[in-house]
Amino acid sequence: MRLSDYTKMVKGMLRDRGDKLLQLDDIEIYVNRARREIALRTQCIRDIPPIAGPITSLVIEYPGSGYTNPVVVITPPDFPRGSKVYPAGAQATGIAQQTAGHLSQASVVFGGDGYFQPQVSIVDPIGTGARVRAETIPLNVTQFNQEIYNFTDFPVNTFAGISYPFAVLSIAMIFNGYRYTLSSYPFTVYQGFIRNYPQQYEYVPTIYSQYGQGVGGSLYMYPLPSMVYQFEADCLCLPADMIDDGSYEAIPQPWQDAVPYFAAHLCYIELQNFNAARGMLELYDRQRLTYSSGARPRYLANMYGRY
Repeated sequence: MRLSDYTKMVKGMLRDRGDKLLQLDDIEIYVNRARREIALRTQCIRDIPPIAGPITSLVIEYPGSGYTNPVVVITPPDFPRGSKVYPAGAQATGIAQQTAGHLSQASVVFGGDGYFQPQVSIVDPIGTGARVRAETIPLNVTQFNQEIYNFTDFPVNTFAGISYPFAVLSIAMIFNGYRYTLSSYPFTVYQGFIRNYPQQYEYVPTIYSQYGQGVGGSLYMYPLPSMVYQFEADCLCLPADMIDDGSYEAIPQPWQDAVPYFAAHLCYIELQNFNAARGMLELYDRQRLTYSSGARPRYLANMYGRY
């Protein structure tokens, strides 16, 4: 749904098609507040930041010498994600140019997909010594000896229309070809019983704790990472504000239909019409609960009684 569709519906609920009661800018602010309310209440924007992806650029670290016809060779995808468009990954390609025998330029022709730690080499009949590094899209990974990971650092901006996580449901670490879920503890328990020693050892993390709430929250991991590890964070996210009709709406249907009711509720509060505000809030609650119950049907995990 477009921003103008939201504002048109709100104006209809206010009976203010001629913009005599509220300015359009105010209504748009209330629409975005309503969208955040929907995302918080229904938890309908749920994403896992990428742990692999396409190559975005090639960086020359050392130009080497003696090059006449340099050819870029990139390793195959080392971590296919299993998602479309390339579930098995896709081979990236690049080109390089030389000037006076030195590698002067390297660029991506096709970024491919499914890359975590791609390696690049330069093949040439006589040239040697060049070093080129491949850079991917931002990935959700640990850093050596880093314990704290802020929600605002999670690369959810790769998903259209999403702002930042406000909560994390679980963490899965990728280690030695295996994916396992970290144990989670309240921060007071984590502080008192887990991170006791200031000189802590490094290994693959097995425990995490959330500190803080909302988009200002963060995760603490223990043991401290001994290297770069991929970790999947099951994130509940807020939508980015819509600023015009070109803005992408990350809130899925059917919850989009409930947004105008809460926006109209906020508008009536500004107009000091509290009876109408209460009525719109009741309609909003009814719509939200109806959509949530319909979108989350009950099901059997296993009809044979075993997992």
